[in-house]
Amino acid sequence: MSPNPNPNPRHDSTASTAGTDSTAGTDETRTDGAGTGTPTGAGARAAALTGRTALVTGASRGIGAATARLLAERGAAVAVNYHTDKDAAETLVAAIEAAGGRALALQADVTDAARAADLVARAEQELGPVDILVANAIGVGARAGRPSPLLRTAPEDALAVVDAQLRAFLHPVRLVVPGMVERGRGTVVAVGASLSRRSPEGFGTLSMAKSALDAAVRTLAREVGPAGVRVNLVAPGLILSELATHIPEPVRAANAARTAVRRNGTPEDVAHTVAFLASEEASYLTGGYLLVDGGTAML
Repeated sequence: MSPNPNPNPRHDSTASTAGTDSTAGTDETRTDGAGTGTPTGAGARAAALTGRTALVTGASRGIGAATARLLAERGAAVAVNYHTDKDAAETLVAAIEAAGGRALALQADVTDAARAADLVARAEQELGPVDILVANAIGVGARAGRPSPLLRTAPEDALAVVDAQLRAFLHPVRLVVPGMVERGRGTVVAVGASLSRRSPEGFGTLSMAKSALDAAVRTLAREVGPAGVRVNLVAPGLILSELATHIPEPVRAANAARTAVRRNGTPEDVAHTVAFLASEEASYLTGGYLLVDGGTAML
């Protein structure tokens, strides 16, 4: 579905030119009925998010950092949320600014309602209303990714992981989506995990948390779709980020061998999928569950 026109003059229609030409990797302009001088190909993609404001939670490293960097490259002003790693967030912002982009590092624990509200208020005051929300923060840190058999996990520990994941998603959503609905445009992309549907042994708690996130995304997509707001989820397989540092090399190698492309994923693999979903190239896609797992699920 195409979002409604935005009356806010800060937002332009640059993104609507993305994907209008099938030529990838080239800078061209259309001379046909689409309008003289409209950039296409790589030029359109590079400018696809110009005039938009993105908030990326959990953006100081890994998938979040790669996503923030790519959204900025494509023209968005980016609020880089971090919980504890201030140095990494500020280094990322400096790199974005050095490349000609606009970004701001903002500390907040998004599982806390008051702190999430302060985060969104600061982001919108400095950068403008949020058009793109990337809900990447899981809320519980690296310990959630450590294997633990479900029967050996205390119920309160499992529930804490599920609770933190939902809070990390719902608090930012409740703060920015009403504005998207009012403006008639906006995109939410949640970062889930392929293990929400294929639970490997020892990852039951994280699987439950990501399954709950899947359900929240589907429900929200149905509720706000008529208002021109799209909500999707990317589901990465094994991604070689900081959260994977505890995984032994033999396990990484075995996982790579199980993929159709014979390698593990990178944060950039996920970031490109998120950027696609955030753009008008995906204007007819909502409620989606996009696997980014190298084809593992089909094997």
